[in-house]
Amino acid sequence: MNEFVAALRECMTLVAVCSVLASLNMPAAIEDLSGSGGVPQSLLDKAATVRQNGGATGLAKLINDLPVLLQRNKEILDEAWLV
Repeated sequence: MNEFVAALRECMTLVAVCSVLASLNMPAAIEDLSGSGGVPQSLLDKAATVRQNGGATGLAKLINDLPVLLQRNKEILDEAWLV
């Protein structure tokens, strides 16, 4: 019986750890680099997507647009509360 309880506790701990990792997007963020000798393919794909969409300049523009978009979203929500 004690072995069963210990195994159950171990499983519950594993579930809790997996839940935390999933909430941090860790399974997708961490990849096995053994044998590849470099950068994970998913990261290379994401970098290519960034380059295709304007690179660092495009990212800077998106970041600079955030305050304007935030203000517009606030206006929309304020209007929705009035209805």
